[in-house]
Amino acid sequence: MSGTVSIVVPTVGRPSLQRLLASLARADGPLPLELLLVDDRPHPTVAGARPAAPLLDGPPPQRLRDRIRVLGADGRGPAAARNTGWRAAAGAWIVFLDDDVEVSSDWFASLAADLDVA
Repeated sequence: MSGTVSIVVPTVGRPSLQRLLASLARADGPLPLELLLVDDRPHPTVAGARPAAPLLDGPPPQRLRDRIRVLGADGRGPAAARNTGWRAAAGAWIVFLDDDVEVSSDWFASLAADLDVA
């Protein structure tokens, strides 16, 4: 599964994003090819505006670190952020997760089993 799945997470940087990443890092099973975090916060366009705060409160979990890519969606809403993510995805399968969920401990294994059947 690791070479075939891209996970897309539209986000505005809520604290729950860090919990989602922690639950993904704990989940058993093959990791995805990539994890695309689509930053949907409006970006400052006015000269002198403060830069946006970091998307994550700290570093992402070590297990996922080399698979995470952050894309910008410029505050156009979650549907546009999902579209930005799937268009940039390299995987044959695209999985969408909201930034306010936590996955079960067997989530990757279950996903791999489901995709094997499909």
